Amino acid sequence: MKTVIFTIVLMLVSTLSFSQEGDWVQTEGEITEITTRISKRVRVNATVKFNLEDGTEQLGNVEIFKIPFLGSIKSVGDKIIINYNRNNPVILETTEGKFISNYGLYILIFFGIILSIKPFIKNNKRKT
Repeated sequence: MKTVIFTIVLMLVSTLSFSQEGDWVQTEGEITEITTRISKRVRVNATVKFNLEDGTEQLGNVEIFKIPFLGSIKSVGDKIIINYNRNNPVILETTEGKFISNYGLYILIFFGIILSIKPFIKNNKRKT
C-alpha cells in the first residue's frame, strides 16, 4: 500500500512541477477558436491567445482534453493554463493534457488491477 501511495505522490509532484523545467513557461491564455478533427480518433484543438514573458501577444494551437462521447468541456472565451516553450513559443501544452499523455495508461492499468482483485478475493474465500 505504501508503494501505491508513493507512486501516486511521485506522479502528482512531477505533474505539478512541469513548469519548473528549464525551457517551459506557464501562463494563462484565452481560447479564441475550437476545432474538431475526426480521423481514427477524435481530436479537439484550440487556438489560444496568450502573452509571452516580454508582453508580446502570441497565438498557438493546443490539444485540449475531451470527455468521450461528450466532447470538450472548454468553450471559446474560456481561460486556460498553458505551458509554452521559451525557445519556440508556438509549441504549447496544457497541464492536464501533459498529465494524461504521460500517465493515462498507467492509471488505467492501476484501476484495472484494483477492479480485478475483488473476484480473486471472493474465489479465495470460497475455497477456504
